[in-house]
Amino acid sequence: MTYQLILTIITLFVGFSLSFVSFYLYSKKIKTVSSNVLKKELAFAPIYLCCVVFLSLLYLITPIEDDFIHDFRATETFIPLLLAGICYTLSLFSKTAKFLDIALIFSVAVSISFLPQDFLMFNGIIPFWADRTLIFILWSVFSCFYFILNGIDGILATFNSAYLLTLVILCFLDAAPLFYGLAGLSLLTINGSFMIFNWCPAKIKLTDNSCKIFGFILGALMVFGSSENLAPCFSIILTLFALELLQSLAKKLSLRDRYNKLSSNTIYYQAHIRGLAPQQVCFAIIKIQLLFIILSCFQAYLPNATSLPIASLFLAAWFLNKLQHWDEPNQNIKEINQEFMNDLRQNINDFKNTINRD
Repeated sequence: MTYQLILTIITLFVGFSLSFVSFYLYSKKIKTVSSNVLKKELAFAPIYLCCVVFLSLLYLITPIEDDFIHDFRATETFIPLLLAGICYTLSLFSKTAKFLDIALIFSVAVSISFLPQDFLMFNGIIPFWADRTLIFILWSVFSCFYFILNGIDGILATFNSAYLLTLVILCFLDAAPLFYGLAGLSLLTINGSFMIFNWCPAKIKLTDNSCKIFGFILGALMVFGSSENLAPCFSIILTLFALELLQSLAKKLSLRDRYNKLSSNTIYYQAHIRGLAPQQVCFAIIKIQLLFIILSCFQAYLPNATSLPIASLFLAAWFLNKLQHWDEPNQNIKEINQEFMNDLRQNINDFKNTINRD
């Protein structure tokens, strides 16, 4: 226990100090870079370098014997980090950046190919081939669409904090291995430094491509953690992201209230352009995510893997509806349901009309 406490303190102190200094130096020295595109892409460099340093060190110093359900291998740490670095290099150049999504999907496939045979995200509930297929789809979608959380200042760091804090608390409750908990803690300290510079008004802001690579790294941590019976827990904390993505894509397909940029179709962004300040949006999301963190921790000890995730889905839908109509009088349940059904019918009709025109 003493060794774990020492590791935790060192991770907190060194992780935050090194990442803060890195972001500070970046904010001062980036002015000397002539290319505006390169300036924006290099904002992710401190995050990636700190991730590589800390996750590599944690693998070397953290005791991992008999701490995992599956056979833990070094490839779970180093292969995703290496592939993330390759993808990040591609994103730095305009000629190769357009292939980033393909590179990320390929990286997911390669990372999965190195997983041991006893690694199962859904713990044998579904066949092996279905488990691997779902890992590939979920990780790819999370990576390629994570940029939708980059619409306003502070929102990306806010969502990151919720995911990582959940993993840290689950480790503290002995529901997750020590390595995953310390990995989450190291990324949480890096994200904390990033939040200081990303909070409104942002001094540092990531590009959409950098967000995708960040999503790939976070996705790796959550996929690997899910094999420790944590998939239902992560499904709860990811509910807001999933609903934002689904409704943004629905708007894009239906051609209704559509913006060219997918992140502009998100409800949190729409609330912002209707007058809600970025800080207010972030604080509202922090409140609901704190509730989801609590539910995730309860879920770790429940035998039923579906009740709380389903309840979280309804809770997230209610929250997004309130956020979308923050400047309107409160509605009762009947009015909310009626509005939801009307929007659903309208989206379906618009989608049918689009197909017929094509």
